[in-house]
Amino acid sequence: MKLDPKYFNTFLAIVAVLAAILIAFFTISSQEGKQKAFKKRIVKQDSLKTVSWPRVKQQDSLKISDFKDQYVLLQFWTNWSDGAVNEHQNLKEIQKKYNNDLTIISAIVGLEKEEAVTYIKKHDFPFQFVAGSQQFGAFGVPGLPAYLLYNRNQDLVYISLGELDKAQSDSLRKVVEDGS
Repeated sequence: MKLDPKYFNTFLAIVAVLAAILIAFFTISSQEGKQKAFKKRIVKQDSLKTVSWPRVKQQDSLKISDFKDQYVLLQFWTNWSDGAVNEHQNLKEIQKKYNNDLTIISAIVGLEKEEAVTYIKKHDFPFQFVAGSQQFGAFGVPGLPAYLLYNRNQDLVYISLGELDKAQSDSLRKVVEDGS
């Protein structure tokens, strides 16, 4: 079959649009599959809570399991976008409300130490800042930011991938309130 030259550009435009739609569909499907697989895998294991997390501004490290009888929110993040400050402001409000019942461990991914220290000093958020790039890769976290909430018994009770919207923040608060 021969294509009339006057329809060639239209044909190419249609093929390009269809290709873009297919690429977008398979990219989204792949990301959703990675997120589902991560959630399923991370709930079944408990090694994240026993891993040593090197602190950014101190010479020691900490573990999620160090925080007995508290909720622990583990946040993987980076400052590649302006969203990090907004996310941390939101977490600061949650931290303030549940001060003695919630510890936030903020695992920094992909930043040089100096850049991380500068960010921490500039914003002075009340979190435990730790280096998280190694664990981010080792546990196959499928994107940033990512939030994992451990209850007082150190069971993983909440997972959120991507920026926290109002509904997710409310869900996170509800889980802590119901257990307090």
